[in-house]
Amino acid sequence: MAVFATGAGVVAAADQGTFRVVPYTHPYGPPNGLTEGSPGVFYSNGGSANQAAFSITAQGASSILATFPTSHYIQAPLVSAANGRFYSSVSYTRSLVHAFSVGPTQDSLQLYPPQNIDPMPTQNLPDGALLGIAVALTPNPVYYLVKCDLAGNAKTIHQFPPGETLPHTAIYASDGNYYGVAALQDGSGYVYRVTPSGTLTKLLDLPPNSFHGAPLYVPLLQAEDGNLYGATPTGGVTGKGTIYKLTLGGQYTLLYTFPPSRHSFSPTALIEAGDGNLYGATLGVASQLFRITKSGGYTLLRTMNSYTEGQCQCQLIQGGDGAIYGTALLGGTRGFGNVFIWNADLPKPKPRALRFNPQSGPAGTQVLVWGAGLLSASVEFNGIRAAEVISSGSNYIRATVPPGATTGPITITTPGGTVTTHISFTVR
Repeated sequence: MAVFATGAGVVAAADQGTFRVVPYTHPYGPPNGLTEGSPGVFYSNGGSANQAAFSITAQGASSILATFPTSHYIQAPLVSAANGRFYSSVSYTRSLVHAFSVGPTQDSLQLYPPQNIDPMPTQNLPDGALLGIAVALTPNPVYYLVKCDLAGNAKTIHQFPPGETLPHTAIYASDGNYYGVAALQDGSGYVYRVTPSGTLTKLLDLPPNSFHGAPLYVPLLQAEDGNLYGATPTGGVTGKGTIYKLTLGGQYTLLYTFPPSRHSFSPTALIEAGDGNLYGATLGVASQLFRITKSGGYTLLRTMNSYTEGQCQCQLIQGGDGAIYGTALLGGTRGFGNVFIWNADLPKPKPRALRFNPQSGPAGTQVLVWGAGLLSASVEFNGIRAAEVISSGSNYIRATVPPGATTGPITITTPGGTVTTHISFTVR
């Protein structure tokens, strides 16, 4: 059980970096997260009565990719897939839920057959499938951890007991297992590990009031150092939330407890940036953007103006250009949220090549590499440049083994740096 205290260090600072609102033109509703599909082009969904999936550039040029009829509701942010499409699910009052995908062009909607559970993808996977959570469409909801194929079919990995809810939090980690957060009715909860065969282990119990109000999004990520970093939106000695580190073996370290404040509280976003630090956002009338080191040193970087810049709940990603891009679900000049760019002069994200498949083949074989920060990549097979490289967002590239390649590691170079795989590709 966690023992809550204040963090290892707190530094308050004046607003740092440049903050710019990107014109968001889809009427009457907030944007819901971003994923970068190609350099400087982001994909999202939003709206209220009429929801849409759209693309938007850093300059504000947008294109509607698909629209849905009145009272249809897109369940979750878009997740990029290995086929170059973007996936989520859409529900309609008293009807079954459909998984759907859109491509990077207009009128590219693909609606998949309905299912008796509501699948919401959270992350793409090394084999090209999607990890997600789902809820049974019953009066007493039951939650599942699921794996979805690219035809919209969800397969249950683990079923959670009635009364436990899953925020939109599930990740695949370097040990091949799945990790996430479950919340209980008394506001307590736990961090879980689920094996591919469905066996669940509770890594960390979190006390009552850690998840007050049944939050939709609870941050959890695996950083480059291999550890998990997460946040409780409430709880701690102040009740305003905490940030913690957790090893894959379950060793817990409290990094920071948010101080009492009527303006800003409850961390709802947390990402790792190219400088190796964590960046996040809090709720509140004056939402705050912050940096926290992996040892707990906290710096307040910006307090947002809710009328001109938006009001969190926010979702953040680091773009391939190094800037942090986000969506605010409230506030802004129209009151319906914003897309924004926060440029804090951060290094561009380093490429990470975490898995590739197949692991052997002759020249001409197309190899799928899964990782992070893979936009604008060049690829070499043991020093020989790949014949062709196709990017599918920042998590996937397909590289064709060139003539003359020999057995050895795969090297990937992006504007953020170079990474070489620990495992060799065998040329046959």
